[in-house]
Formats: sequence, structure tokens, C-alpha cells
Amino acid sequence: MKQSTVQIRYDAEKLRVLRQYIKDETELQAGLESLLQSLYETYVPAEVRETIDGRN
Repeated sequence: MKQSTVQIRYDAEKLRVLRQYIKDETELQAGLESLLQSLYETYVPAEVRETIDGRN
């Protein structure tokens, strides 16, 4: 599966504090990926998801 990079703007101070509490950067990335997956499953119709899953 081809990957894309997503960039968002977020309050720098909040991100700094979040990084203090999430020591492992991969944990932060995994959390963000999980949220994106949840949005995908919420908004993309099942038929479209099935079509895309069939391609992969």
C-alpha cells in the first residue's frame, strides 16, 4: 500500500506538553494513525472501503 504524509497545524505549546507525557514518539504516531482510521471508517461508506480494501 502506498503511503502519504499528512501535515496539520496544532498549538505548539500543547504539542510540547503532549510529547512530555508521551515519551515514545512512535506512540504518538500510532495514536494519530488510529484516529485517522476511525475517521475513515466513520465517513467513508462501507462499499467504498471494500473496493479500496480489494485493491490492496
